Amino acid sequence: MTGGGLDRFFHPAAVAVVGASERPESVGYALLKNLLFGSMRAEPSATARGDGFPGPVYAVNPKGGTILGQPVYASLAAISRPVDLIVVAIPPRFIPALMPEAAAAGVGHAIIISAGFSEMGDEGRRLQDEMVAAARHGGIRLIGPNCLGVLRPSARLNASFAESPPPAGAVGLLSQSGALITGVISFAQREGFGLSAAVSLGSKADVEDEDVLTWLAADDETRCVALYVESFPEPRSFLEVARGLAARKAVVALKGGATAAGARAASSHTGSLAGSAAAYRAAFAQNGVLQAETIGDLIDWSRALAHQPLPAGNRLAVVTNAGGPGVLSADEASRRGLELAELSPATFAALDEVLPEVWSRNNPVDVIGDATPERYRDALNILGRAPEVDAIVVIMTQQAMTAPLETAEAIAAAHEEPSWSKPLLCSFLGLVGTEVGSLLDRRGVPEYNLPESAVGALAALVRRARWLARTEPPPPVDLPHPDPDLDAARRLLREAREAGHDNLPLDRAREVLAAAGIRYNRSAAAADAEEAVRCAEEIGYPVVLKVISPDVLHKSDVGGVELGVVDAAAVRRACRRIVERVGARQPGARLGGFTVEQQVSGTEIIVGVSRDPDFGPLLMVGMGGIFVEVYKDVAFRLVPLTRRDALAMIDEIEAQPLLDGARHRPRLDRGELAEILLRVSALIEAVPAIAELDVNPLVITAEGLVAIDARVIAGG
Repeated sequence: MTGGGLDRFFHPAAVAVVGASERPESVGYALLKNLLFGSMRAEPSATARGDGFPGPVYAVNPKGGTILGQPVYASLAAISRPVDLIVVAIPPRFIPALMPEAAAAGVGHAIIISAGFSEMGDEGRRLQDEMVAAARHGGIRLIGPNCLGVLRPSARLNASFAESPPPAGAVGLLSQSGALITGVISFAQREGFGLSAAVSLGSKADVEDEDVLTWLAADDETRCVALYVESFPEPRSFLEVARGLAARKAVVALKGGATAAGARAASSHTGSLAGSAAAYRAAFAQNGVLQAETIGDLIDWSRALAHQPLPAGNRLAVVTNAGGPGVLSADEASRRGLELAELSPATFAALDEVLPEVWSRNNPVDVIGDATPERYRDALNILGRAPEVDAIVVIMTQQAMTAPLETAEAIAAAHEEPSWSKPLLCSFLGLVGTEVGSLLDRRGVPEYNLPESAVGALAALVRRARWLARTEPPPPVDLPHPDPDLDAARRLLREAREAGHDNLPLDRAREVLAAAGIRYNRSAAAADAEEAVRCAEEIGYPVVLKVISPDVLHKSDVGGVELGVVDAAAVRRACRRIVERVGARQPGARLGGFTVEQQVSGTEIIVGVSRDPDFGPLLMVGMGGIFVEVYKDVAFRLVPLTRRDALAMIDEIEAQPLLDGARHRPRLDRGELAEILLRVSALIEAVPAIAELDVNPLVITAEGLVAIDARVIAGG
């Protein structure tokens, strides 16, 4: 396509509104007025355009006449002057035929505001396909349809039907929802922070998230990208672009619809725990995208990331004139993985010189309720130089003796000192939307209504800094595991499928995973109770007995497992009880004997893989055993995995004390578990016919990790 670049969407030389209308309540009127005068709130003038687009703006409507003092052209051809961007608000049935006319007029870019395309079903999809085909034939790039439009505040371009534009700033906002953009704009106007661009993609018939992200990556005005998205036609393509962007600029994403989209029935533990939400969390984490859970987080984090330096660590100092908000900030810091800095004797001595005798002498630094602007300034100057402090959050509550505006000015002045290099965030409780907050934001210090929001934004800065500083750790040495033989794993799976086993028998599943380099406990298969006795005596007591059945997926659920079997008589009793229970709980299940295994004790974890319909293989690790689906203490990443990804997954498990040997349990070797995760990742890449697998439990023992059970399900 000859119009493949996006720059003219943001810096057009001339714009035409196709579908301009004289009706003030219409979209066509709003688009024209916004382009001419910058805002629907503006008073139209025949002589001055105020904050409107400085280049030529043309109105197009077959009816002709004048609108807002502008002549109306019957067609694009009638303009007879160059137009490189059109904004379209006409009935959808006319738009495919508009594309050849636009191409003939030299138009290379079109924003399709009109709805009535793919969101309307088959007929709308057909119309959208026809429009896209005509646009591509003419070399025209399309944003939309069914979108709000595009805003570029620094260029005074409001090619949208938003009521008014935001201030110019450093956050690039990209959203599938136009309503979310208008909400953020209202917030930006009230708080005084700015946007470098705002793009509503709508149905994404042509221009995708990746296209705009690529443009924002090269945009000098944009320092942080805020993204709201509901779907990605090509998720892996998006991730590739997002990862490249995240290496240069911060990216914050809010994913809508993650809890329902992509849900499916699954037979393995991993498959039942996986889903669209887990896949997107994994995808964002691996590619440096900070995932927000709320619109508030999206805005709060983006403001901080756009204007504040990244911290050297996670040690926080809180400066406050009220004890309660300081304590709440400390609580939130702990929840977010931040630490309150331990102030050095030198820092205490310096603070003693400028603060009243009754100051807290602790962190949070309580500068007392009657704190003057100078007291805040002096405390900041000291903490800003303290090597034990990585970042600062300032809190002020309004009291009879406080001077909020002057305090805000003092804070901004301290932040603007050439020597200042640490993140500084503020919360002036109850003063949201006032001159105080907008003053700080205009001066590059984000101000939040609640101290918890400021701490949350600081945590995003810390996460960003850690991602940029990541390195690939070295592999472990002297692992007690066999070397992988992926050719053998391919052969074993092929043979199992040829034998009609899509849900592989336990012995075959263990063979596949052992070939991938995973160590299993000693085991043997027995056709009946007497053979089970012989196997148990060879392995050594105590043993575990498990039913063999192609119809039983979760053996413990149907009574198909007996633990702590200590002698031959107990083996016979266990086999009999297993057969009785399985027959009662799952009638008709085919029984193929028993697996006899060496009993291994320790902390149980799970490693597994399922396949997400959008992203493909999804690898899981977490606390395992029979309670994996009860506690759901698991983490996910996309395959392929790096060692860094594997270690990050392990760190996300909440039950860290159990992994670290609480209550005299064996301690996890994280390097060994990371290596197992990498081997499972390599297995899935080498054997794409594996649809799902579980290694559960994988037991932490004093001698290392030992796998006990296995489930491998083939598909495709």
